[in-house]
Amino acid sequence: MRITFDLDDVIFNMKPLNMEAFRRAGQSYRKQTSWDIDKIYDKSVCDNLIYLWSSDFLYSMPVLDLEIPHVLNKLIARPDMDVLFVTQRRLKQPQKTLEQLRNAGINCHLNQVIDQDGEKADILQELKTDMHFDDSPHVVAGCIEKSVPIVMISNNATCYNHHLRNKVEYYPNLRTALMKKGLWVPTK
Repeated sequence: MRITFDLDDVIFNMKPLNMEAFRRAGQSYRKQTSWDIDKIYDKSVCDNLIYLWSSDFLYSMPVLDLEIPHVLNKLIARPDMDVLFVTQRRLKQPQKTLEQLRNAGINCHLNQVIDQDGEKADILQELKTDMHFDDSPHVVAGCIEKSVPIVMISNNATCYNHHLRNKVEYYPNLRTALMKKGLWVPTK
C-alpha cells in the first residue's frame, strides 16, 4: 500500500512561521481563514510570509504532534507500506526537507521525498497513491476531481479548508486520521 503525506500543517507546525511573519510586519497574529492570504492579510504580512516560506526558516518548523515521528517510523518499517512525503515547497530542496524530517526523528530516505512543480493531485495520481493526507483545499479539491484517495486534516487552526468538510473524509490531526483509517493502532 502506498500512502503519501503533505508536510506543512499535517506533520510540521507552521504556526511559528506564520507568527514570525506577523511579528516582522509589526502586527498581532491572526489565524488564517482563507487559502488566499492576499485577501485576508495586508501586503506587509504577505511579503513576510512569502519570504519565510522561501527561506531556511521553513526547515526549522517543529512537528505538530511529538508522537507522529514514532507513528510514521512504524509505517515506514512495515514491508507492506510504501510511505512518501509529497510537498510543493517554494524552494524545491528535497535534501533540506529530508534533513527536516530526519531532525524530527522520522527515519526516511531521499527517495521518499517528492518535491516537484505541478498540480499535486496530478503528481499523486501519477504516484498511484492509495491514500493521501493533506490540509490544502486546492489539493483536496484536485484529488476529489481526479478520484485520488484523500483524507483531509481539518481542525480549528485550518479554517481555510472547512468549506470542504461535507465533500471529503476529514480528521483533526494526522494521528487520529491514521488510527481511524486502520493504519495505526496505539499501543498501551
